[in-house]
Amino acid sequence: MSENENTAHNDETEQTSATEQTGATEQTGAAEPTGAAEPISISVPAPSKAVPAKSFGERAHPAVTVAAAVLAVVAVVLGVLWHNSSGDYHALRNGQADRDRAAQVAKDYTLRSLTYDYRNLPAFFDGVQRGTSDALRDRYTQVHDTLAKIMTDAQVVAAGDVVGSSVEAKGNDQFTVTVYATQKTQNVQQTDPATVPNLLVLTVAKSGGDWLVTDYGPKDLGQKGGAAK
Repeated sequence: MSENENTAHNDETEQTSATEQTGATEQTGAAEPTGAAEPISISVPAPSKAVPAKSFGERAHPAVTVAAAVLAVVAVVLGVLWHNSSGDYHALRNGQADRDRAAQVAKDYTLRSLTYDYRNLPAFFDGVQRGTSDALRDRYTQVHDTLAKIMTDAQVVAAGDVVGSSVEAKGNDQFTVTVYATQKTQNVQQTDPATVPNLLVLTVAKSGGDWLVTDYGPKDLGQKGGAAK
């Protein structure tokens, strides 16, 4: 073999070895990386014990209890207030009813006392003694004969009319009633009827289920009247 051929053969052999070494190196590099990666640790937490959710009734129970307590207190307060107000209202109504009754008794008695006819005096005396206390009845009994004679001699005829009244409660179921009335009268000396004003004061007392006139007479102008009726 010539020198040139030997040289070419040696070069080819070196190139082949270099190629094989390079391929081996690349395969080794691919199989064994220069830096190994650290492993990643992933921890999975253990499942916690499940807590059951409260029902609507359990959640609402405290609120319902408080509301019921508040409602109970309000009911008691309103009940007390209503009881007191109701008592005051009934007392007011009863008081007004008594005043109205006293006024009516006084009006009726005034009409009987201002209305008379000398030709029927028993009816007059019956009227003024009816619905009165024993003391007032006795007063008319004491003046019966004298008054009857005066009325008969004068031939008095009269008719009364109540214009208005006022009532003042005096306590102990007693009322002072002031009555303004007119009386149309005529007699033997005055044949034409004339109207005369009268201001009278009556004491009316409630005794059990009865209403009695205990006093009757002309009003003292220095006295004070009650509520107008």
